[in-house]
Amino acid sequence: MFLAYALAGVGLLAAIAVSFLSMSNTSYRLSHNVLQVAQTEAAMDAAITRAVLGLLDPRPERRWRVDGVPQEFTFADVKVRIAIQDELGRIDLNHADRSLLTGLFQSAGLGVVAASGLVDKLLDWRDAGQGRRPSGAKEPEYRAAGLAHAPRNGPFQSVEELKLVMGMTPELFRRIQTALTVYSGRQFLDPQFAPPEALAALPGANRDAVASAIALRNSQGARAGIIDPGIPLRGRAFGIRLEIEQAHGVLTREVVIRLTDQPAQPYWVLSWRNR
Repeated sequence: MFLAYALAGVGLLAAIAVSFLSMSNTSYRLSHNVLQVAQTEAAMDAAITRAVLGLLDPRPERRWRVDGVPQEFTFADVKVRIAIQDELGRIDLNHADRSLLTGLFQSAGLGVVAASGLVDKLLDWRDAGQGRRPSGAKEPEYRAAGLAHAPRNGPFQSVEELKLVMGMTPELFRRIQTALTVYSGRQFLDPQFAPPEALAALPGANRDAVASAIALRNSQGARAGIIDPGIPLRGRAFGIRLEIEQAHGVLTREVVIRLTDQPAQPYWVLSWRNR
């Protein structure tokens, strides 16, 4: 009987030991994950600050490019790939005119008629009036199509909102999203910083013309893709794309900032998204 009790006690102690060991391993993994997340967040924050410093550096040769060409930054042994895009180089959904929007859709593969019809729907979405363009769509058309939403009748709040416009497909959106913004406030784009997808929307543009424009930009050496230090940047918006390679894949964060002239707060964050 004593032997049976002793064996039972040993078994119970073994079970408790295994339980504690399992708890310790789980606790270690959780602590390790928390540490990794903290390191990643710190690296992301540091990368944004470094990008802003690169934008504001008074030395032209030290300024960072703002045409989407990536570069690397290391913080606490974490490598971050950073690409800055001047939002003035993109097409503003709320201000671009018909010709630029039509050129964008055509460059993405739509025919003249389909591109014009989609532009009608886009303009109907952002315009406050209730009148519908010939190939456009207002609330009755969305309801008739069985959609639960209707046009905003106001400015786009984000580029992703374009997905809600009748006729916009996921594939078409994927092709054009890099060319778009809601933060430039300009009718036209600045070609010296525009990504290839935006350049392709310009009148007379084709693949060879876009490639030539990018090659000419890159031929400028240290001044390629940078903003002249003599140009004030207050109020100007920039998209910053951050990438960190991790064991389970690449963590991507997209931030849009607007620069200020306040030393205590040199920029405002306009949007922030993990992908």
